[in-house]
Formats: sequence, structure tokens, C-alpha cells
Amino acid sequence: MAWITIWGAGVTGAGGAVQRGTVVREDGGVRFTEHELTVAVEAVARRLDATTRAPWSRKKAAERWDGLSKMQRYERLSAAADLVLPVLAALPERPTVGSSPAFSAEEYTAAVEQARGSAAGKRERMAVVVLADLARRGVAAMPVRRDPDAFEVPDHL
Repeated sequence: MAWITIWGAGVTGAGGAVQRGTVVREDGGVRFTEHELTVAVEAVARRLDATTRAPWSRKKAAERWDGLSKMQRYERLSAAADLVLPVLAALPERPTVGSSPAFSAEEYTAAVEQARGSAAGKRERMAVVVLADLARRGVAAMPVRRDPDAFEVPDHL
């Protein structure tokens, strides 16, 4: 299982220095920023919350999510993070600037199997498929990656 560390200190600078809130692996490869992981976990939590509702009330999933208390939202986010963060940490490195990261179905499956272990039975194989789909949805919700060296100030500032 790949361990991730969230850097809390504000480390900045040129030459590939790690910025604050960047998730790195033990081998030092930069993975996802804290914001990207937050967006991915929230997308997965919203999806899980919507699928636990009755089919006729799924159209109102966004309204129901906004109506949750902070504690209810935290519980769903925590459960989604427990499911998807190990899988995201096991995905291969993709230095994609100007686009969202893209992975193949085999890479998602391999990441789930690396995070959970091999799938022996029918239920375990189904869990691999579901977790790979949740990881895919989380990565799809991530914002477009920007070049950290090309800092641009918006015109309205």
C-alpha cells in the first residue's frame, strides 16, 4: 500500500519545489494537490449519497446534499475518503499540465487491487469494479492542472 503525506509547511520556489498542500508519495513523486483530492472526494461522496437515495428522488440529489448538516456531510466525506484516497495514491504518475489526468480502465483496476489486495471471490471482484468506477469519477471531477511555474495574475486584480 502506498503511503501519502500532505505537506503542511509552505514550501515554495522554482526548480520543482513542492508547494503547500501537495500530496507526495514516499518515493517523492508528486501526486495530486490537496484541492484536487478534495474535489475528487466530494464528487465521490455526492455520488454515494445520491445512489443511497430512492430512484425517484435522485434528481434532487444536489438539493439534498446542500440540506445536509455539517456532521452528516462530514460522515459521507469521511467514508468516501476512506474508499477512494488509497486508490488515488496507487495510480501511476501523470504529469499533465493544461488538462485533467487521464488513466485507462486497466490502470484503475490495478490501482484498486494494489490498494486493497487481489480479488479472489465474486464479491471482491465486484468491489474492485465499483471502486475503480468511483476513482474514475473522482479523477473526472478534478480541475484542470495548471503549471505551477507559470503564475498568472488575473486582470481584475
